[in-house]
This record gives sequence, structure tokens and C-alpha cells, in this order.
Amino acid sequence: MHLFLIRFCLAVLLLCLPLSTPALSQQWQAAGAVSVADTEMSLDDAVEMVQRETGGRVLSADRVERDGRTWYRIRVLVAEGKVRVYRVDPATGRMR
Repeated sequence: MHLFLIRFCLAVLLLCLPLSTPALSQQWQAAGAVSVADTEMSLDDAVEMVQRETGGRVLSADRVERDGRTWYRIRVLVAEGKVRVYRVDPATGRMR
């Protein structure tokens, strides 16, 4: 009986979930919440991320547009005394 009650409650919850999703989405938008897809990493955020990941000294940071895509190019002086160039995709935050 206990297992039946748990399954029944779970089924009711799963059936009601799609009905509440659009209403919640509208409430979030009205409250000023922004989805991750609507945001883009700023150049300053990318610089902080690269500096934190590498531990090096940032020498320069530029916004580069190539083939219709935007990248941030960040030059860093790393511990070995070498200059490394990192690319950050502002849409995903992926660093190469």
C-alpha cells in the first residue's frame, strides 16, 4: 500500500509539472530573471577567468570577430616566463 501511494503521488506530480512550467517561466521573466542563453560573458569576466585558471599576469585582452563569431583573445605571461594566448568564447565561457 505504501509503495502504491508513493507511485500515485509521483504520477500526479509528473502530470501537473508541464501545466505549471509556462506560468513559472512568465513569473521568472517578470521578476527580471534572465536565462543563461540570453547572457554573454563580458571581456572583464573572461580576463578574470583566464587569470584565475592560469595564475599568470594578463598582458592584453581584445575582442576579435572572425567568420561571424566573436572571441576574446587574452595574452598571459605564465609562470615559465612564456607568453600564452588564450581564446574565450563569450557565449559558452569555453577557454582554449
